[in-house]
Amino acid sequence: MPRIDLPQEKKKGHLTLLRETRTLRAGEYNALTVEERLRIVRNAVGRQKYDLIIEAVDSTELVQRLPSQEIYLLLKELGAEDCTELLAMTNTEQMMIFFDLDFWRDEEFLPDSALQWLAMLLETGEDNVLRTAHELDFDLLTVLLQKFITITRGLESLTDEDALAEGRLERLYDMDFRDSESAKIVGMFLDILYRHDRDFYIGLMESVRNEIPAEIEEVAQENRRGRLLDRGFPDPFEAMSVFSPIDAGIFERRSESKIPFQAGENGVEAPGFFLVEPAGDLLGEILSRGIEPETCWEMAYLLNKVMMAERADVGDLEQIAEKAREVYGYLNIALEYLGRGDFEKAMQRFTHAYLEHLLRLGLGLVMPLRERARVVKQSGAMTFLDGPFRALVESLCYKRPRFYEGMVEVNRAGERFFKRLDDIRLAEQWLSRIEIQVQLFDGRLGFDLPDPQGEVLKGCVPDQVGDLALSDLFLTAWGNRLLGRDFSPVPIAKRLLPELHKVVCADGTLREEVRREIRQATESLLPGAGEFSDYCLDLWQEQFCTLAPDALDVRFIGAMIIRLD
Repeated sequence: MPRIDLPQEKKKGHLTLLRETRTLRAGEYNALTVEERLRIVRNAVGRQKYDLIIEAVDSTELVQRLPSQEIYLLLKELGAEDCTELLAMTNTEQMMIFFDLDFWRDEEFLPDSALQWLAMLLETGEDNVLRTAHELDFDLLTVLLQKFITITRGLESLTDEDALAEGRLERLYDMDFRDSESAKIVGMFLDILYRHDRDFYIGLMESVRNEIPAEIEEVAQENRRGRLLDRGFPDPFEAMSVFSPIDAGIFERRSESKIPFQAGENGVEAPGFFLVEPAGDLLGEILSRGIEPETCWEMAYLLNKVMMAERADVGDLEQIAEKAREVYGYLNIALEYLGRGDFEKAMQRFTHAYLEHLLRLGLGLVMPLRERARVVKQSGAMTFLDGPFRALVESLCYKRPRFYEGMVEVNRAGERFFKRLDDIRLAEQWLSRIEIQVQLFDGRLGFDLPDPQGEVLKGCVPDQVGDLALSDLFLTAWGNRLLGRDFSPVPIAKRLLPELHKVVCADGTLREEVRREIRQATESLLPGAGEFSDYCLDLWQEQFCTLAPDALDVRFIGAMIIRLD
């Protein structure tokens, strides 16, 4: 028996009664109301959820009051082959959704997946198999069987009435099976139908024999589309509209009356699978205060639409969690923008606006970053941007921009979804710095950028033009200037490094007067460019000044082009 914690709240009409949390024994668990057991089950995950269902005295009722998608995800998480008891408790409407989600990949029917589910259905018992067969989409059954059997002889060739009366299967239809494995599973399924309901069996076999495969498959696919649409799974192409950004100005000028959300399943609890992790932000605070069942369904269907648009695996919990984080991020950004620091105002917008529109608003606030990043990427300076800046531009140029984590921590290089308005503001600041770098190296420094496909830098470190960064060019040019030479990124001879070190550094630290001179000169060329000079001079501090004058090993000196004498 799994650990069972009594809920802290008990619903009594419109009141919420608080009580002390404690662990329940099996008898106490089953003494709770159905609604309380449902709440406990919905809050559990994985094997614990399964164990709680099996332990309940009314386990079948619990299963059939859970959304189809939650049961489907539980089966996928645990491995449906280990959940025969759970599968036997589902109703045909739930089973139909399992099949709709797993029998197809876009427009393609997946025979092997269908065969696996058929094998699992057979494990639930003959009565359940017969009931399910009667209640399933008849066209889908036809398509399934056409993938595994070819009927070579039918009723028209029967002449032995005694054989028919005796119920010998082979005397009704002769058929060839796709292979020996499917022959066992499909043969057992047909045998059950034949023994328990011969009229249904004959009708199905005649359909398998006479329906044109391409036509009946299209009918089954159309039926599937309708069922999935009712449960928030639109056609992938139509689902793409979920990522159509809404301009903030347009959104705020719109006045719409939200129609109450209608779920595609009746008599079941609202789903909670989309709450994959607590969010420590404005949206998280709103969700923590509780949301209405209609909003739960709307959130679940919004996530389903995103999954379909991305052609993600709706049975993969990791993919669901990833897409949920993205959805939460856009929703939170929109609510922060609309609330402007006022929680109640944000809560009101969450309640009265369509969640999909909020998502599209959040995306609309992020997308301008991509347009700016694309301009940078098309510039000649893009090839030579220093690592963090180049990584940021690349992350913003995705179909939907990603937040580069190196903006927060220098040593981090990962990406994540945008989650807050502050993420956008930080990215805007970094982009502005990068745009200034592009302008700075567009002739203002008095030299041109090298050809990325140019000749190798013979006898130099680095020895490939493509390995150079803007900081290398900038500091090499300033190194030459401080040595009394022309301001140009001409490689500095190794033998001159001690002299340059003496001019630039003192006691392991970059000289303040050198920093001030370079920053002022750079800022005078282009307002705002002083930040780039600071970035470059910090590299000198870390990779040049910290070295002893008599130990200037070129292997450890970065941010300059050095010629090996």
